[in-house]
Amino acid sequence: MRPPIFIVGCSRSGTTLLRNLLRAHPDLTFPPESQFIPTYYRAYGDPASRADAIHLGKIILRTRSVRTWQLDLEPAAFGNCRSFQEVLCLLFGAWAKQEKKARWGDKTPQYVIDIPLLLDLFPTAQILHIIRDGRDVAMSAIRVGFEGNVATAAIRWRASVRAGQAAGAVYPAGTYFEVRYERLLESPQIVMKQICNFLNEPYDSVVLNPSPPRPHALSGAPWIAQDLPDGERMIVRSNAGKWRPAMRRAERVLFESLAGDLMKDLGYETEGKIRHVSALELGVWRLHHGFRYAIARVGVLDR
Repeated sequence: MRPPIFIVGCSRSGTTLLRNLLRAHPDLTFPPESQFIPTYYRAYGDPASRADAIHLGKIILRTRSVRTWQLDLEPAAFGNCRSFQEVLCLLFGAWAKQEKKARWGDKTPQYVIDIPLLLDLFPTAQILHIIRDGRDVAMSAIRVGFEGNVATAAIRWRASVRAGQAAGAVYPAGTYFEVRYERLLESPQIVMKQICNFLNEPYDSVVLNPSPPRPHALSGAPWIAQDLPDGERMIVRSNAGKWRPAMRRAERVLFESLAGDLMKDLGYETEGKIRHVSALELGVWRLHHGFRYAIARVGVLDR
């Protein structure tokens, strides 16, 4: 089996664009986000019997995210699997066969906090961790309803990036590769050549033209519009630095107060204006986020 590829990163960091670019490669394919691997592995582990394997296969195939793949696969097909890895290989292998591609990967951003688990399952897997300026991440996440405010967005961005980097630092060369979103937009050919080299895949200029998975009525995230924005269908250079006109001064100060250390470590420009953010204030921001998030979900699902 060829090593699987996992694209991870804080949500709204460009994981979808990177997946769509790599999907254009003649040998690589990525289905819509799986969203279940760490959760199901911790819940079910390796199937100990044929009955366990079929039961696990049934649960996975009924998962909303996997249903969008439209696989010609029945739970009984998993009967001979005796490891979670074998279950995943069968599942993703069916997708790759359907796409007529030799090597599969998965793009689920939140797996950035579960890199060790992914590499326990697939020791030869390769991790692509894409990182974007947290202020652009925050404004994008608030716009689509993933976040309620800049404070919770800053905390999530910092925690996600730190977790990915910490995991990547302990694995041998050839396992983990960081991609800067801004660099990808600025010099796509150079960056995609570097990525193909890391993946031990021949570079093909077709990877400069995104190839999204086929659309389907089902969606793993029903609140997201089915029509992909320009930044996921093509390389849009102006998608970098969009926070500048959109972010109010108070929001910039708040973000830098909570995640300025990481911004500096990554080389992003900072304004140097910070303030104390108390535990009480953070609690209020979290409540605000929860309220806004719930309202956004209800509003969309009621359409």
